[in-house]
Amino acid sequence: MNIYNNQNYFTNKQLLKILNRLGEAYKINKLYIIENKYDLIKHGVIMMNPMDWPEIIRGKIEGYYLPNSKTVIVYVFAHEEYDDFQSSQLYSIHALLHELRHAYHKNQNIKGSEEDCDNFATKYLNKNSKFFSKLMKWEHEWEVEEED
Repeated sequence: MNIYNNQNYFTNKQLLKILNRLGEAYKINKLYIIENKYDLIKHGVIMMNPMDWPEIIRGKIEGYYLPNSKTVIVYVFAHEEYDDFQSSQLYSIHALLHELRHAYHKNQNIKGSEEDCDNFATKYLNKNSKFFSKLMKWEHEWEVEEED
């Protein structure tokens, strides 16, 4: 698997631990961690989904799954509204898990939904908060809540 990542928010080692913990059913070929809008151009990601380009630039889309290439893209800059680094990491991990759930649906030939992906990401984060806190070297555990 190829990882394209500046490693300012996550190391590749941290990302691989998350992916390996999920297992083979969540396998993807490429992972892009897009920290800022410049990275969209740097990695050529902007051309992967031109229909959503305006929403991506405005930070309205947190992640994307491209089933044909089995590629997950996480837009860290979509979380700029958070005042602290850890919250940006946390909600970017949530976006990663959400998009990986789409990969799971595709890999298992299961019809999925946005609601299922959101619920999975939230429950998985909360259930494994000790793992994520240790992996990311966060001082405290937390609980993620879904927004209506």
